[in-house]
Amino acid sequence: MTDVVVRPRPRLEARRRAFLEAAADAFLEKGYANTTLDDVIARSGGSRQTLYSLFGGKQGLFEAITQDCCDKIFGALTADAMVDRPPDEVLVELGTRLLEMVTMPQAVGLFRLVLAESASTRDLAEHFWRKGPGRTHALFGRYFRDQARRGVLRIADPEQAGQQFWGMLLGGFHIQCVLGLRAGPKPDEIEAFVRTAVVCFLNGCRARSVGSDGS
Repeated sequence: MTDVVVRPRPRLEARRRAFLEAAADAFLEKGYANTTLDDVIARSGGSRQTLYSLFGGKQGLFEAITQDCCDKIFGALTADAMVDRPPDEVLVELGTRLLEMVTMPQAVGLFRLVLAESASTRDLAEHFWRKGPGRTHALFGRYFRDQARRGVLRIADPEQAGQQFWGMLLGGFHIQCVLGLRAGPKPDEIEAFVRTAVVCFLNGCRARSVGSDGS
């Protein structure tokens, strides 16, 4: 029996991307609550039927935008894929990717949108947390737990350490960008900032080798 190959549908994927781009622009311009599906359809040139079939509605559009943004940050990186790599290398790579993405204009706008809408639309805030900060915390936490088990790092609470490292990364450039105090940092600024944060973090939790005298 010959296996059936499901071929991608480029036209449908192009339509999906058009909807997401139109929705992101509308959300950032008008706010989530004030954006209608008619706004998205008018900007994208698609049909209501196709929009519903792809996303189910306005909340589905927002969730898909969030998912796409998070997938770009993490890509193929998982705790399992990183476990055999040294912390100096993993944390610089992941931290740089994270900071590059969250300081991009669209990501900054998305963060502002969630903050503005969270009080009245809790579902959006919860989804954003699960797919964004919560997912990042969990990824760091799993990696730190594995490194602690291997004796590479001294960490009593890996999950808390994940949150603390995340806070070190996003406490500088990101909040300034969200507040509109500066433009997004350049790649060399990000790399230098992340490398310094990694050194500071690891100096506090790297396992010390025990000398021959037991000290």
